[in-house]
Amino acid sequence: MNSFRDQAFFVALWLRVKLCSRELSNLFHTKPQSHKDVDVLITIVSPKPDDGYTNCMDVLPTADELVLYDQVSALAAELWAESREIEGLNTDPKMFSIMLFSRLWSNHRGFTVLWNNKLYLEADIVLRSGVETAICIAANFKLRNAFVTLMKQDAAFTILGQIKIHRDNGETELVRDAEEALRSLQARIPTGLKAAKLDWKWLAAEGGSPQLYDYHRHLSGVSSHVTGFSILRNISGSDDIEITRNEINALTRKMHLMMMAGATLQGSLIHSGMIANAVAAELAFDLTNQLAEISMYWPGVESE
Repeated sequence: MNSFRDQAFFVALWLRVKLCSRELSNLFHTKPQSHKDVDVLITIVSPKPDDGYTNCMDVLPTADELVLYDQVSALAAELWAESREIEGLNTDPKMFSIMLFSRLWSNHRGFTVLWNNKLYLEADIVLRSGVETAICIAANFKLRNAFVTLMKQDAAFTILGQIKIHRDNGETELVRDAEEALRSLQARIPTGLKAAKLDWKWLAAEGGSPQLYDYHRHLSGVSSHVTGFSILRNISGSDDIEITRNEINALTRKMHLMMMAGATLQGSLIHSGMIANAVAAELAFDLTNQLAEISMYWPGVESE
């Protein structure tokens, strides 16, 4: 499954089977944390030529793209409003999807605020987190309990790293506390499995979302991480270089806006299946088709 449309078909099919085969269980014991301002819907602001886009009008977000972004925002807001009322065990893959979707919705809102305020570097940093979360939502949907185990292994890997830091700094009490937490966590990991950090490429492949890993690699190297390229690309040069750089930056702002829309839409599509919201799934499916159509007109995409 290498496209949003393929993933949409898979989720829609699974959701229909799920709704016909059994009713949802009401035996839930925990509740996700709520965002107090969840009802505040943030819309994207259409940029103007003087917003740093001078001579770059051909790569401004189109009216259709801006409308799509706001429709994705509205869909995600509705899904989170429903999700925050669901209770369950934190070992339940559905509850994991809710916890992950909470993060994705926060990332989407944060990106939107930063992008609207022309804080594009800051927006890129948040965007990378959103892409990672969307990868996890897709992997959780496919792997279920195995994904929950992967998250425990990743948590154990993190604690081991903290133990090493505390031990190197001679912080005996912190080492003892961390080791106690590690033992408790390891007791809930199946025998034979060790601490291990998440493999983003593998997770994206297992979740049927390899395009999200492509986003992840792009952001890591070009903007979100401190790399030679991400720093050097902003060094001033000749007038010709400045013109080219401005054009590239304008295109990047447009495409990263669509990247956030794509990641949130992907996560919304998968999550709607996890919480059995057929209406949201159908809307996400429709928006996925719209995004696929819009993407055919992006720079570098050859028409069929």
